Amino acid sequence: MIQINNLSIARGSKPILTNAELTLFPGEKVGLIGHNGAGKSSFLSALLGELHIDQGSIDLPKVWRLSWIDQEVTANHLSVIDFALEGDRALHEVRQKIHAVEESGDMEQLGNLYEELENLDGYTAEARVATILHGLGFKTEDLQRKVGEFSGGWKMRLNLAKVLGSRADLILLDEPTNHLDIEAVVWLEQWIKQVNSTVILVSHDRDFLDEVCTHTVHLNNVKLTKYSGGYSAFERAFAERADQVSQANRKAAGEMEKLQKFVDRFKAKASKAKQAQSRVKRLEKIKLIETLQVEPHVAIPFMEPHKSPDPLVVLNRSDCGYEGVAPILKSISLELRPGDRIGLLGANGNGKTTLVKTLVGERDMLGGERVEGKGLVYGYFAQDQIESLDMNATPLQHMSRLERQISEQKAREFLARYHFRDDKVRQLVGSFSGGEKSRLALALLAYKRPNLLLLDEPTNHLDIATRQALASSLLEFEGALIMVSHDRHLLESITDRFWRVHQGAVTEFEGDLDDYAELLRKETNADNQRNKQNLGSGNKPVVKAQATVAAPVDRQAAGQRLKQLNNQVKKLEKQIEADRPKLAALDDALAKCNYSDSDSAKKAAQHHEERNSVSARLELAENELLEAMVEIESLEETLGV
Repeated sequence: MIQINNLSIARGSKPILTNAELTLFPGEKVGLIGHNGAGKSSFLSALLGELHIDQGSIDLPKVWRLSWIDQEVTANHLSVIDFALEGDRALHEVRQKIHAVEESGDMEQLGNLYEELENLDGYTAEARVATILHGLGFKTEDLQRKVGEFSGGWKMRLNLAKVLGSRADLILLDEPTNHLDIEAVVWLEQWIKQVNSTVILVSHDRDFLDEVCTHTVHLNNVKLTKYSGGYSAFERAFAERADQVSQANRKAAGEMEKLQKFVDRFKAKASKAKQAQSRVKRLEKIKLIETLQVEPHVAIPFMEPHKSPDPLVVLNRSDCGYEGVAPILKSISLELRPGDRIGLLGANGNGKTTLVKTLVGERDMLGGERVEGKGLVYGYFAQDQIESLDMNATPLQHMSRLERQISEQKAREFLARYHFRDDKVRQLVGSFSGGEKSRLALALLAYKRPNLLLLDEPTNHLDIATRQALASSLLEFEGALIMVSHDRHLLESITDRFWRVHQGAVTEFEGDLDDYAELLRKETNADNQRNKQNLGSGNKPVVKAQATVAAPVDRQAAGQRLKQLNNQVKKLEKQIEADRPKLAALDDALAKCNYSDSDSAKKAAQHHEERNSVSARLELAENELLEAMVEIESLEETLGV
């Protein structure tokens, strides 16, 4: 288990934890929560030994393997599958050693390494990691692509895959859903719930926390408090505890007031001196309970639009995508009207962002028509919106660029509504936290008083309290709204319709997000079933064979060819029946091999070499059998057999 005793850590002069205590047990899935700046990432760094501990201890089992998400990807030359496999450090080291020893020819050492490989499930590692990569949205054809070919968001998915494939005892995940779509989030939830590892994760997605967490640890007021259940259970327990603390403090304060009045009144009287002294001692013993800090409330208001055309935007048989390549979305017809509140569903890469950019006119269509209502004012928050801010400018300067004639007083009053006050309005944006940058970007967007809001993942840098404030403001927003978000709580709170962007089309999705998650599970199961049917023995996808022989010119030739093929099938089936038990026997021999002497090591190497040969022969035979049977089927149809 993880035992934290009397722990005190600080970042510079800022205390993160003071005399904190915490116990976590193996297999627990723990959500680490607290407002932005509370020190969650610092606590994870302390667990990893990267941050100096001022006092106390963090005790982890010495044999435990730890895994965590790196913030950068440097191995751009590796294939996706090889990069993800490196997460299993023990397996990666054994594979490297085997490669080195194979060149030196030390058979005894090679035998020992093969035994290690077997113990680490090395023969199934690629299939296991490929399953993780598929769950996170990578296609089969992506697995052999170089890491450097992918964008920053997909590289972060690769870092996550590397951690999930590590087989670590303790997994630390800091905002793992930030670069995922709903499809990948649903898959990740199932993975975390099923894995045997202890998982500590930082997330501001309350639905995600509710789904996966067995416990919640609240970093609050430099203390760690553990609660059972996910975020909603914590929220209820915290509110009850805060109320209990408040009641206890009111009662204690009332008693203190009475005691103090008695002391003040009678301390000078000799006849009452003893009673006064007794009450002084009681006063000294009464202590107010430390007040629980509630997360600060931050408002993100949206003002009423001046006017709204009806319809706002119309797409008519529009093809959307990039010049020079096939359209991502084909022949899309839809309209947006005042009051529409729509959530976009669909895996990354299916065209959600393309649709949004087409609606606002930031991407030219490849075909079709876009009609914009007169008086349309849109506010578009892109995934990379905070990067468009000038890091060397202040909030006041950003406001003056929106409206040249705006007075400093008016700008200050507006920014104050978004909690940018006093010296903060003259601070360079580059020094802001991610949450503050997002809040400023939303404020600048709101100042335009849009009648159509298009928000593409607006919550990536916002904590739970700020997300809730955003949801409250959007509920009161009187214009139309389209949102892309992996935060299901936010989507369900503010939208009343869903469009699914899938396979080049945009269709109305009838149902809620629970229905959508169930649909995704069914589609995933169906895909997995198809993959199993198309897998050869070497775990490589087998392309369904097509008949390669042209239709015969006469029935006699077709009959002769059919006879040849049937004989070939019998021979292949006989070979497959013989090779399958051979392969199983070799696997069994490798598992049971005694590697204590050089003879045994040589046998292990021979078994391994023979296994590769039998496996390759078996895969070839199965592929030839499939091709022959497809051709037989075609000939039988021709002959009417």
